[in-house]
Amino acid sequence: MQAVLLAGGKGTRLLPLTVYRPKPMIPFFNKPMAEYILKNLVSMGVDEVFVLVGYLKERMMEYFGDGSDMGVEIHYSNGDNIKLGTAGATKKVVNKMEDTFIVASSDVLTNLDLKAFYEYHKRKKALATIALSRVDDPTQYGIAIIDNEGRIMRFKEKPKPEEAFSNLVNAGIYAFEPEAFDLFPKGQNFDFSKDLFPKMLEENLPLYGFPFEEYWNDVGRPSSYLQAVHDVFLGRLKLSEVRVDSLKGNMEYGGAIFTGRRCRIRRFDVRGFAVLGDNIEIGRNVVIDRSVIFSNAVIEEGAEIREAIIGENVHIGKGVQIKEGSVIGDNSVIEEFSKIGSNVKIWVESRIGKESIVLPD
Repeated sequence: MQAVLLAGGKGTRLLPLTVYRPKPMIPFFNKPMAEYILKNLVSMGVDEVFVLVGYLKERMMEYFGDGSDMGVEIHYSNGDNIKLGTAGATKKVVNKMEDTFIVASSDVLTNLDLKAFYEYHKRKKALATIALSRVDDPTQYGIAIIDNEGRIMRFKEKPKPEEAFSNLVNAGIYAFEPEAFDLFPKGQNFDFSKDLFPKMLEENLPLYGFPFEEYWNDVGRPSSYLQAVHDVFLGRLKLSEVRVDSLKGNMEYGGAIFTGRRCRIRRFDVRGFAVLGDNIEIGRNVVIDRSVIFSNAVIEEGAEIREAIIGENVHIGKGVQIKEGSVIGDNSVIEEFSKIGSNVKIWVESRIGKESIVLPD
């Protein structure tokens, strides 16, 4: 079985975390986000994957290599993938597809049963099938209405609030027959949501939707990244690679910690959760509240980090306060007793001097 992994985007909404890494390589419980969907594909029987890379492609290619460590054969398609759009870039490798294949975004976190999704597509004799998740605010996604048989009747990309006729949204996972890509010539820019699916509806071709109730998060912003981390601790997002118990008791005053390798931790206060990468050093009386610290960071005595993401190789000085929603870019230094306000993004390679105050715009 074959699959295509979409991995060429820049992840601009997650800056500065994506300055030195593509979005699919952002650490999630100390493994790249793309590793989870790739392992899900392998577990459903996929043995050959074509990864469409683009921005900072070397990071993915170096990490995953030829796929032999994961029991799958990986090929990389690069070049003009971003300019061609999602469907246009996929068409470049369609001639390698022998039968029905899966296309998945490499930056989604989900418990979707991919095997059930694939079998549904085959059973419906669809030309294309879209996995559909239910959300409260559908305005940031493509939305669909399906009939009683699951066939998509209407589809619209990123509707205005008054145009949102459905809360079933495109989850970024598809099943295709190779012939679906005959609708557009090779080398032309076209997108799944903006071009291919509307064209299929226009020509009354069998386009189906697969609504699912399992967990799904497209990790579009720092807030949704932290929500996904929280959901792992709560047991909502189940990762076979991560063994953590659900949070117990009062989450405000007691939480769970997940660490990488070679961490040096003195007595500190965890509220909600703390996820630490490799080679983390934490001083005494530090408070970490619902936050993630990437690898090779130093957090000195008395620092407080609340609902924030700290990049790699960051040094947080004594008594520093980092407020909710802030993101500290890689290789930055926040000197002692400085204060970083809520929803502040500190760019990579920054140095914030002693006793400074950084406020949002």
